[in-house]
Amino acid sequence: MKTLILGIGNPLLGDDGVGFHVAQELAKETIDENIDIKVASADSLNLLELIVGYDKVIVIDAIMALDGEIGEIYKLRPENLTNTVQVATPVHHANLATTLEIGIKILAEQMPGEIVVFAVEIEEVTKFTEEMTKKVKEAVPKVVNLILEEVAPKNGPFVTEAFREMGAGK
Repeated sequence: MKTLILGIGNPLLGDDGVGFHVAQELAKETIDENIDIKVASADSLNLLELIVGYDKVIVIDAIMALDGEIGEIYKLRPENLTNTVQVATPVHHANLATTLEIGIKILAEQMPGEIVVFAVEIEEVTKFTEEMTKKVKEAVPKVVNLILEEVAPKNGPFVTEAFREMGAGK
C-alpha cells in the first residue's frame, strides 16, 4: 500500500508549523519504502496534486476548535472536517475540507481510499516566529507516535498518548 504522510503548515508562523515539524521528525525515522513524507505550506487545491495516486494519506495540520485545549490532538476523517474552520486560509485558497471534497467529487478514481487527519489544537498563528507555544511543541512527539502506530499498528512497539477522536458535529 502506497502511503503519503503530509505535514501542512508554515514553520514561520509559530504553532501553524506543527504539521511541518511532525513531518520533519517522521523523516528521521526509517518507516517503510512505500511511505512518502512531504510538507506543504498552505491548504489549497494544489494539495490535490500531492495526494492523488496514493492508497492512504495521513495529513498533519493545525486546528482551532471552539472548545479545544491547546496541544490537544484530534484524529479526523474528511467527513469530520466539514464542521471545522481552518486557520490562516487566504480567500483565494480552498481549505483542507474543501480541497478534499472537490478531489473526491472530480478525481474519485485517483483519490486515496483512506484519508486520516491528525490535527493539533493551536494557540497562536499571527506572529512571525519559528517557535511554537509550549503545549503545541509537546504535542509533536505524541503525534509522531500516533502516526507511527497508524502506519504499522501490528509491527511497531510504539506507545501512544491518549487522544480524543473528534466526532461529527463537534
